[in-house]
Amino acid sequence: MFCDTEKKPHEQYEDIKRKINEFHGGGNAADEVIIFGNPCTMQIISKHWTDENLKSPAKPVNAPLIKEYTGVENYKGRADQIREVMEHVTEENYVDMCQRVSNLESDDSVTGSSNFGKFIELFESGDSGWIEEINGTLEM
Repeated sequence: MFCDTEKKPHEQYEDIKRKINEFHGGGNAADEVIIFGNPCTMQIISKHWTDENLKSPAKPVNAPLIKEYTGVENYKGRADQIREVMEHVTEENYVDMCQRVSNLESDDSVTGSSNFGKFIELFESGDSGWIEEINGTLEM
């Protein structure tokens, strides 16, 4: 599950985590299944092109950065703009993104953070044992 932490005080995100943990009998199951971007998904997408961390989920705030790296003018998150931005995500800059997200802070309360690097390592691993580990945690 991918979640944006979004705007402070992060109530919806915290509520999702709480519900996942309650459903699975307490503990920290949410930490095993939630991939987060703080403040938003664009934090991960932008790592294809830049080390710069987003400080806000606000599209007008991030529009200049998106224009600089993709040429998309006045980004507002419309479907056509998203498609155009995604045309700039390539196999070549995927490698850069992986390196950049692995360097991000992984504390979900920190603006400019994500745990996506951890999941990339798992997804690209030749060992699928991590899936059974997560399932074991969820079954407890």
